[in-house]
Amino acid sequence: MRKKTIRRKLREAIGGSDLVVIDRVSRPSQTVKGFIVSVGRRWVLVHQTMDGGFFDGHVAIRISEVHRVRGDVTFESAFARTQPEWPPAQPRSDRDVELGTTAGLLASLASPGQLFGVERNKKYDAMWIGVLEGVIPPWLYMREVRPDATWHDEPLGYRLRTITLVLVGTHYLRGLTSIAEPAPIPS
Repeated sequence: MRKKTIRRKLREAIGGSDLVVIDRVSRPSQTVKGFIVSVGRRWVLVHQTMDGGFFDGHVAIRISEVHRVRGDVTFESAFARTQPEWPPAQPRSDRDVELGTTAGLLASLASPGQLFGVERNKKYDAMWIGVLEGVIPPWLYMREVRPDATWHDEPLGYRLRTITLVLVGTHYLRGLTSIAEPAPIPS
């Protein structure tokens, strides 16, 4: 799909009552399904759903990472409309998520002390999860938590341009938050 067509389809889906399926460039076998909340210059914000049409946090996808946008043809759109999270909205009511730059996205989407996840371009199929330590372009610094809910000793840095996807509020992240000790105080 051409980028112009992708942007048009994403914008047309804002506020829609039907799920959208987004195919990705870097992970063709993985799709993102949900309701488009807003579209910016570089990022699109999706109120994500999981199997069955249950809401599952928010995901921001770099628009250049979107390969194709299509409508969902299952029952899940109708079920999602019966859920308490309906209608889809921004993850925080106190401010809009900034979708023009990666630095702005991270600063507005990741709340202090809240776990968030990132996926990176051209890296193995993995997600890096932690709390925001800082964004100093061209770097994101985060204190990572391991899958066993223990914390890395030092924050790690990742180039902003390698980040293709950012997740907040998913069931996985909420479960990990409930088991992990509080994040170490930033150094």
